[in-house]
Amino acid sequence: MKALPALNELLSGNQRYQTGTSTMSNPVDARPELVQGQSPIACILRCADSRVSPEIVFDQPLGKLFVCGVAGNIPTIEIIESMEYAVGVLGVSLIVVMGHSNCGAVHAALHNEHVDGVFARIALSPLPDMDECVAHNAEQGVSTILNNSLYLASAVQQGTLQLVAGVQDIASGEFELVAQTKLE
Repeated sequence: MKALPALNELLSGNQRYQTGTSTMSNPVDARPELVQGQSPIACILRCADSRVSPEIVFDQPLGKLFVCGVAGNIPTIEIIESMEYAVGVLGVSLIVVMGHSNCGAVHAALHNEHVDGVFARIALSPLPDMDECVAHNAEQGVSTILNNSLYLASAVQQGTLQLVAGVQDIASGEFELVAQTKLE
């Protein structure tokens, strides 16, 4: 699936999630199909926060999202290598960097709480608002991916891959785009 239809499917699923009209079926029913393999429509880099589940937020069945997670949705080298697998082997054409409101990792980085390891990589700027910092961090995730993977940057240049960044509001469920490469 091309990037724009994949993004539209995610945004439609998010609308269903927000309005309580999700179409998710029982995951047990999906087992026979899942045994045959996966065909994800997108790769999602999410925060490890237990309140953020892309399959639920985007109303997608198991096997449709290739999900990578780490506190603060930081694209580490291991995450980027997983994205390269999703694009190169599974044929994904859309990568989503998914931040969320009330992110504890961003809060910890802002307030110098346990700021070492992955937290030290959270992209902060002199923004006074926590929500702005969360959005900025997601946007910077796109840049970090493109600056650290020649393979993914080349796929974007060739028009076979697009990256977007967005933030999910935990209270409303809404996922809002904050940055994107050109979508086709």
